[in-house]
Amino acid sequence: MNTLVEGKPKEKLPLGGIGPKILISICPFFVLFGILNSIFYPIFQIPITYYWMVIIGCILIALGIYVFIYSERILSSALGSSELITIKTYAYVRNPMYASWGLGILPGIFCLFNSWILFLILVIYYLLVRIFLGKEESYLLDNYGEKYTHYKKNVNAFFPKLKKYKRE
Repeated sequence: MNTLVEGKPKEKLPLGGIGPKILISICPFFVLFGILNSIFYPIFQIPITYYWMVIIGCILIALGIYVFIYSERILSSALGSSELITIKTYAYVRNPMYASWGLGILPGIFCLFNSWILFLILVIYYLLVRIFLGKEESYLLDNYGEKYTHYKKNVNAFFPKLKKYKRE
């Protein structure tokens, strides 16, 4: 179903947003870095006791999953609403679900593999998010105009701010 904005038909964003595009685009890097890691493992091993890497990894994964599910529930509860979501996790970061993957879940998984080369995938993930995010941001700008511009100016897209966003 399309909506009309200034007399022209406007596409709605897919339910998964840009997530599927990011997943498909990053898969070759997982394969490449996984092969490199398995061939040259001792070289890429992080010099920390594996016990601590498991603890750190599990904490990061748990926090990332929690933030992802919490943010998804906020988003799904507001589905169909005409208001811009700027509360709870969205008051600290504009894209908490993408941030939960890039700052929690993926680093946690890479800790479990105990390989620093896998952490380079995070740079690629961040770049892919920034590249694909333009479509979501233009959609939000078209639909919410000045509200979204103000929100975008005060809240980071990926790295959370410690200061909570307050509407005007």
